[in-house]
Amino acid sequence: MNDQAFFSVDIPFESFGRTHSLTLLVFALLLGVLIVASKRLSNRQNLLLGRLLSVFMSVSVMVWAGLHIFFERFNTAIDLPLSICNLFALLAPLLFWNPSHRRLEIIYFMVMCGTLQAIVTPDLYVGFPGYGFFKYWIVHIGLVLMVIHHLLSFKLYPRPKAMIAAFVWLNIYLLSLVPINFWLDANYFYLMEKPVNPSILDYFGPWPWYILVTEGLAFVFFAIAYVPIGIARKYFINPATIHTAQTTE
Repeated sequence: MNDQAFFSVDIPFESFGRTHSLTLLVFALLLGVLIVASKRLSNRQNLLLGRLLSVFMSVSVMVWAGLHIFFERFNTAIDLPLSICNLFALLAPLLFWNPSHRRLEIIYFMVMCGTLQAIVTPDLYVGFPGYGFFKYWIVHIGLVLMVIHHLLSFKLYPRPKAMIAAFVWLNIYLLSLVPINFWLDANYFYLMEKPVNPSILDYFGPWPWYILVTEGLAFVFFAIAYVPIGIARKYFINPATIHTAQTTE
């Protein structure tokens, strides 16, 4: 990997191509390692691991923004960290420094229903080895790993009622983006138009219908994301352990 390629933004990325497939393989391997580590490390070691990962994600977003500004590529209409993934990654040290059950269960539904989908169908415009490529995958893979790590390490299992809270927070976030999009002539969270690259939104009709369909499906996706938690709660998790986790703030 040469320096010129790393600083380039002209390297194409192909969804479901070789690089994407290899990235998914790396994600699966990291997930397996993290699951094993979460069970073998002590609470203190898991806390340190989570904090290091949160700082790494946050710094990655800041370094990417710094490089974009340095090369005069930064565009406030597309590059502000206002998407849920970039915002969570930037604020990761605040969100994950001390495990909080109420906070994590909200983040869980948004990450597992949004960030995970962005891994499978990435909205990425820079291929390997451009710095934008690394930032995208550090943010998205990092968030999924962080949530699963906290869930397993600190037993912060989401409750069913958290789906409603997550839905409310999601809509507060969306409403806050509307004036920003108009002000900057932007398209944060794809509220103004669909992404160029293929995505699940392509199946939901034209604007603004795909927004309304997504609103309805969001709660369905939240329910689906809760299924493994519900199964684990019923068959594999000690209720006393859940109670202890829920009082950890």
